[in-house]
Amino acid sequence: MKQTILVIDDNPDLLDIVDAILSDAGYVVAKALSGEDGLHVARALKPNLVLLDLNMPKMDGWEVLKLLKADSATKEIPVAIFSVRTDLKDKIFGLQRGAVDYISKPFQYDRLTERIGRILATA
Repeated sequence: MKQTILVIDDNPDLLDIVDAILSDAGYVVAKALSGEDGLHVARALKPNLVLLDLNMPKMDGWEVLKLLKADSATKEIPVAIFSVRTDLKDKIFGLQRGAVDYISKPFQYDRLTERIGRILATA
């Protein structure tokens, strides 16, 4: 059975690119354009992994991460931060809040699938 990855990002073009990359790598991809939608999709689908952008309007990725980890239905789903923020303090903060990895944008296509494969192998 194929593993499902939920990508939460407010950039529709980036969602389409990541969808194409991950689909080609054999994953089922679910997409959400906002933190609120991402929470609903995560609860409904129980994906194997969430890729979570930090910079989103209304509800940012930090709030989404906090809510995912506080909800008994989603707290066990691994979350990888997927952001343009590259400050070490952001990476540390994300890992302290329960993220399993921090993937910086822009990203190399093969490195993205490699990192995801590693996360899923250890989850």
